[in-house]
Amino acid sequence: MIHPDTYINVTPKGLGLFAKRRFERGAILWIADDIDAKIPLSDYLALDAIQQQKLNVYSYLDYQNRVIIPWDEGKYVNHSCAPNSTGILEFDNISIAYRTIEADEEIVEDYYGYFGHFESFDCRCGAPKCRGVISQVNSYQADLRLRLADIRPILLNQPQHLLGIKSAENDAFFQLLHQYAPAL
Repeated sequence: MIHPDTYINVTPKGLGLFAKRRFERGAILWIADDIDAKIPLSDYLALDAIQQQKLNVYSYLDYQNRVIIPWDEGKYVNHSCAPNSTGILEFDNISIAYRTIEADEEIVEDYYGYFGHFESFDCRCGAPKCRGVISQVNSYQADLRLRLADIRPILLNQPQHLLGIKSAENDAFFQLLHQYAPAL
């Protein structure tokens, strides 16, 4: 589920997700919920190429080999080689503010932070270290995600609206968040 303080707007890339207000580093912006489609990879691979192509635009592969398709505006998060949102290394299917995101700023992620994604394209993000081409092949880079031990205090010290939504993913993350003890 996407944070309610976001909105969709037109960008040079098509539609994009924007912040209605300022989000501080560590704010949960999206978490998978029970309404999101979670298709086993084997079922996805059995689909016709045209059906796969339609799903590829708005889906990603999670660490459980499920094709995740957000039901809400979360599917409009565009790629950037200089992201302001990212995932947590120890928990897939969540996006948090990597840095402060100002009101009316587009929320973007580096697709190489996803366990898997299905698109290859020429990147025109404009970042100083833009890769130029984003490939779906062997693209996962775990270092693009934040470690829970590093971000946990920040997560716990601010209101997290989305954790109040009842879902299996939230239950799993909430349990991890409160039971995780950083190594001393």
